[in-house]
Amino acid sequence: MKAVGMKNERQYTVEMISAFLAGTGGKWDWDDFTSCPLHDAQMESIRRRALAVDLPLDEEGAAVLRSLLAEADAAHGV
Repeated sequence: MKAVGMKNERQYTVEMISAFLAGTGGKWDWDDFTSCPLHDAQMESIRRRALAVDLPLDEEGAAVLRSLLAEADAAHGV
């Protein structure tokens, strides 16, 4: 995984969830995202909740990820 600075953790979180939902992420992107803790407490909370979504992804899981994506996208000051 590429090192992510604290200023970029919100953007990273948004990009990883968006790519996973769209099926456009790299082979190991989701694994990297869900395996590597983030420094920002709000983004780490989102990452942990994303990790808890069962795979393979069903409609309920996709709805949870869309909600987490909206939460990350709305975060300010990160």
